[in-house]
Amino acid sequence: MKILLSILFLSLATMSILANTAERDAEFFHPAANLYIQGEASSSSNLVAKGLSIYPKDGKLLRLQELLEKQQEQEQQQKDQQQENQEKNKAQNEPPKNQEEQENQNPPEPSEEPQQPPEPKAAEQMTADEAKQLLDAMRQEEKNKRMRLQPILGKPVNVDKDW
Repeated sequence: MKILLSILFLSLATMSILANTAERDAEFFHPAANLYIQGEASSSSNLVAKGLSIYPKDGKLLRLQELLEKQQEQEQQQKDQQQENQEKNKAQNEPPKNQEEQENQNPPEPSEEPQQPPEPKAAEQMTADEAKQLLDAMRQEEKNKRMRLQPILGKPVNVDKDW
């Protein structure tokens, strides 16, 4: 009889824990994960922080927080890299003043052969490699979108005839 009561008590306790976990997931994890998937990292981060303040040891929320932190680090690195590239471009576009003065004092001697400027490419023309790269990028972008939608919509169902 004691064994039966202890089994009953353990099963009730397990069901209670599972119910609490499902409620917690529905309240914090699932909405935060959906926001993360939709690209709203700041809203997702706020919701995760709120959930962790109430449930500090929730594994799913902790993992989602790690993902958000990694994404923020990557975005910061990209911003830093863009700033460095902009600074390099500015530095390359601004010639030193001494060099300008030297060019003004000593104009270049005309060469015997006339120099022809390179012909600009027409906007409509594209090499085969450029076209291939563009198509690959479009395919990859479509795959990424499908991968982001798959957790929401589920796996696609193969249909023999679509008519």
